[in-house]
Amino acid sequence: MMKGFFIRIDKCVNLIVILFLFWGVFWILNGADKFMDGELKPNYSLLKAVLTDTDGVVTHQFYPTDTFGWYGVNRNIQVNSYFNRLSLPKGAIYPMLYITGVIEIILGSAFLILFVWSLFPQEKRENLGGLFKNRTLHRLAFKGSTLVFVFFSFADIIFGDRIELWEHGTFIILCLITYDMWYRSDQFFQKMRKSKIETTPSGSPFLEE
Repeated sequence: MMKGFFIRIDKCVNLIVILFLFWGVFWILNGADKFMDGELKPNYSLLKAVLTDTDGVVTHQFYPTDTFGWYGVNRNIQVNSYFNRLSLPKGAIYPMLYITGVIEIILGSAFLILFVWSLFPQEKRENLGGLFKNRTLHRLAFKGSTLVFVFFSFADIIFGDRIELWEHGTFIILCLITYDMWYRSDQFFQKMRKSKIETTPSGSPFLEE
């Protein structure tokens, strides 16, 4: 009984569908991060230093400041340090971050749409037509992701951030691997579907859709 249950789970859960979900959530969270910097506040849980009077009584306490709130990385502070290093105008920081965030959210939305599309039965998916049937939306999502990572990598080289460059290079490889997995599996299933449409088990031709 348990064996049959796990077999059904394996048949229902497609690895490509999981990767569509991953990229959708990945891009939307990264895009939203550009709009949420958190708030810089003193961290009262970490005492940094104290001042005392001549009697040894503490008169002042010093605490470090940390960023609190819903955010991944405070991109404003990070990009601000980049711009200071190259003497670039700080007025361009927020427009650049917001434009990048919007692009990332659009990419994430595209992958989430593909995730939902992949949950439908194959015949219903193919009957939707448009950008789905000719796989235009799929290719645009992957091409857009690769272009964004390439742009980030160029920026990392200019700003001298080798850690970010390593991360973005890793994501480019992951994106290309995902594309290769999707393309190969999609071609395989399309050939299977085409062979079923062209002939019946007895060899008689099917009616065209």
